[in-house]
Amino acid sequence: MSTKPKDELAELARGSVSSIVTAEIAASAWRLDSRTASKRLAALARRGWLRRVQRGTYQIAPLEASSVAATPYDDPWTLAAAIFAPCYVGGWSAAEHWGLTEQLFRDTFVVTAASVRSTHAVVGGLAFRLARVSPNRAVGDATVWRQTIQVACSSPERTLVDGANAPAWIGGVRHLAEVLARYAERPSCDLQAFAQSLNDHGRGAGAKRLGFLAERLLEGEDDPQTRNTLIFIRDTTLEHRTAGVVKLDPGVHSRGYMNTAWGLWINAEVIRRDHA
Repeated sequence: MSTKPKDELAELARGSVSSIVTAEIAASAWRLDSRTASKRLAALARRGWLRRVQRGTYQIAPLEASSVAATPYDDPWTLAAAIFAPCYVGGWSAAEHWGLTEQLFRDTFVVTAASVRSTHAVVGGLAFRLARVSPNRAVGDATVWRQTIQVACSSPERTLVDGANAPAWIGGVRHLAEVLARYAERPSCDLQAFAQSLNDHGRGAGAKRLGFLAERLLEGEDDPQTRNTLIFIRDTTLEHRTAGVVKLDPGVHSRGYMNTAWGLWINAEVIRRDHA
């Protein structure tokens, strides 16, 4: 193996699907043991050819650059795919990607089965909000191209279902209502995909929340296509309700009043901003 930095970096780049490398990737690319590979990575970082993202993980500098100092890692999605695998980008970040919200969130929301110590992480100068799940749940149902690699994420329908199961993933139930309203207005809603996602990933509590919100959004809605979408969601979620009473928004301390039809404590007022 050549000892020239650019040759070493080229070998690393061929062995990685992104510009993020670990000791395991380096060991395979350089045909070395992991310990020796780790030392070489650290040496390259000290010389400015790699940027240390976190312990044992580095970013490859573009080969035409003399240092990574001027090339900070700027895509949180590809970074997340490398750091938190197995994972998918979901929650409010997926809602932003699919045009279901105008709100901007600083943190990138990642659903992961990786062993993470906190729900918050800052890696490579980028902020992440993490939701840890079992490996069989850390699988997105859509992929998007980011730079030169595909990153797993949740589809618009899965984003709704995930957000209803855990409203904190979407930024709270008020924001969930706005995301649902924006989804219902889309001319290209895939309602069969919604029904399948609800069947595969939905929970009884989440179905109650989505059904109640769809019913509430129907009030005063005049557009026929939007009404049909909301009616479909309301009627589909009816079939997935479970016994018991849950909070509309688990993040709100008070219980509010009970809605017996949906089995919900209505503890948050839901008013569409454009209807307020």
